[in-house]
Formats: sequence, C-alpha cells, structure tokens
Amino acid sequence: MKILWIALLLALTCGIATAAENGIGAIVMHGKWGQPGRMIDGLADALEREGYLVSSPEMPWSRRRVYDRSVEQADAEIDAEIAKLKARGAKQIVLIGHSLGAAYAVHYAGRTDLDAVVAVAPGHRPEAPRFAQQYVDDVKRARELVAAGKGSETISFTDLNTGNRRERVTASAASFVSYFDPEGPMNLGRNVAAVKATTPVLWLVPTREEAPLRQGGLLVYKSLPQNPRNQMAEPDSDHMGAPAASQGVVLEWLKKTVSQKPN
Repeated sequence: MKILWIALLLALTCGIATAAENGIGAIVMHGKWGQPGRMIDGLADALEREGYLVSSPEMPWSRRRVYDRSVEQADAEIDAEIAKLKARGAKQIVLIGHSLGAAYAVHYAGRTDLDAVVAVAPGHRPEAPRFAQQYVDDVKRARELVAAGKGSETISFTDLNTGNRRERVTASAASFVSYFDPEGPMNLGRNVAAVKATTPVLWLVPTREEAPLRQGGLLVYKSLPQNPRNQMAEPDSDHMGAPAASQGVVLEWLKKTVSQKPN
C-alpha cells in the first residue's frame, strides 16, 4: 500500500512539473448566462492543481454583461488575457470553453495560433435552421440599424438557452448581429472549418445533450481540418454537467497533446 501511494504521488508530481516547466496557460470560458465561478470552476481548479496557469474571465455573454461587447471586442479581451498569461510565464496557450464559450473558442482559433482548443458541449449555432428562423426578424432589424450607422442603438430580443430557458434582454444592434447573424462571426460550421490545421482540438459532446445540440455537435466536428491530435469524446452527462464530467479526459488529452510538446 505504501508503494502504491508513493507511485501515485510521483505521478501527480511529475504531471504538475511538466505543466509548470512547459509554461502552459489555459483560458477557461463559461457558457451563456454563466460566470467564472459556476460550472466551469471545477475544471479550472483541476487545471491549476496540475500546474497550469489558469485564467477564467467573465465573458460578454455572462448573465451580468448580456452581450455588452461584440464578438470582435471579445477577441480583444482574449488577446489581453493571453498577454497576461504570457507575462506570467506561459509559453503555450490552451483555449477552453463550455457551450457558447466553446463555440467562441472555435471562432478565436480561426484567427490566432493556439496550442490547443477544448470545446465542451459546444452550443450556439446561429446558422442552424431552427436558430436562424427564431431570430430572422431581429437580425433583419439589427442589420438595418448597423447599415444606417446606428449600431449603438439597443434592441430587445428573446435570448434562448438550453433546457428551453428564455429571457427577454437588450443589447446594441452591432453586438447582437455579431453573435446572432447566421452570416456573422459566430457561424459555427464555418468557424470549425477555419480552425488552423496546426491547432489540435478536443471536442466533447455529452451523451445526454439535447438532441438538436448533440446532432449538431457530432455533425460539425467532421469539418475540422485534419490533425492527428484531434479527438472527440462523449462524456456521460447532460449539457450543464459536461465540464465536471469532462475533467478526466481533458487533463489526459492535454497531458499527451500539449504538456509533452517541445518548447
């Protein structure tokens, strides 16, 4: 028994040392209406215990912020988070997101070189027929405002979330278009295909995900550029429980995909 505990301690210590020595920074992003301390906190804590430099920013789609910044402005926020991690010693950057955060991570991976992306229960597909139909009138109105130079004018719309949840919210026309326009920067199918071929992706589709999200998640994964380090896994959970259920596979995949990558 004593030998077993020593072996376990050595394995844990080696894992922490590898992540710390390689200077791996991980940005962990919550989903729609979420925040850093909810649902993703267990995954963020697990990464910190393994020696990763972790950042869990509050993103523009949190319940408090309600799309207060456009996708393009969110890009600038993540640029700043990456700069902070590099200032702390990060030499490699991993972007991890849950739900809308996962969809955003895929978008960001098409514009910036990353060492890995982890997409946990990716959601928010504005190009999906059901989604597009729901917002067709709102998108038309917002586009007209933007075209007229009134992108800062606010509009009211019904925001849909998993579990048939919905809330009436407001956002600027420009910000709304950036997240909800099927032809905009959050088109998930297009963004998956645009991920840089050098960026490995771990794609997690929960077994008990709502049918449309699960089918969409399985479908768009096939559009990822070929990379031998890509992997899809199916954690045994629903949408909300996916970050917690995915901890083991995320840590194991990162260990072999990023931690062992030469600097």
